[in-house]
Amino acid sequence: MPTRGREARRSTRQETRERINTTATELMRRRSYSDLSVGELMREAGFGDTGRTIFYRHFDDLGDLLVQASREAIDALYAAQRPSEDPAAGSVRDIVRPAIERAVDVYRRHGPLLRAVIEAAASDPQVAAGHSAMRRQFDGLVESAMRERGLDLAHLAETARALNILNEAYLVDAFGREERVSREVAVETLTQIWMGVLS
Repeated sequence: MPTRGREARRSTRQETRERINTTATELMRRRSYSDLSVGELMREAGFGDTGRTIFYRHFDDLGDLLVQASREAIDALYAAQRPSEDPAAGSVRDIVRPAIERAVDVYRRHGPLLRAVIEAAASDPQVAAGHSAMRRQFDGLVESAMRERGLDLAHLAETARALNILNEAYLVDAFGREERVSREVAVETLTQIWMGVLS
């Protein structure tokens, strides 16, 4: 019997966190991270007067919520890029386009959270540190993939960084709120740019 009780509490706790995360994502679709407040978030999530207490049982502050909620998106984005490391995967286009398709899909799903991470990084040291670490991880991944493919570029690390910054800025612009362009337009636009650099 005690095991069922613990499982029910765990399930309720997870459902509460998911409800808060989903509401935060929807609010960030409509407004900036800096305009978000715990009170409004919890009212929108349907928790009423007890909302702030419930929020602080799960998160230290809004920055902590953002870091935890965006972790899934960042992990999905990193996983989306990993197959490009395989040097036997075919032509550069055979590697680039599928990786971009996967990245676009992640931004279509998590764009508001990823936009909020960038906004919050400007004023929250915890979020800034996480965002900076994420950028370094992606820069290293792309640089390594380009090196393994034998690409002869003068400044490989800077090219990898520039391409990642371009992706992030473009995809946040395209999917950070409502979808501004279709998936296909975003994929084709970024593929053409990457192929122009890497060919």
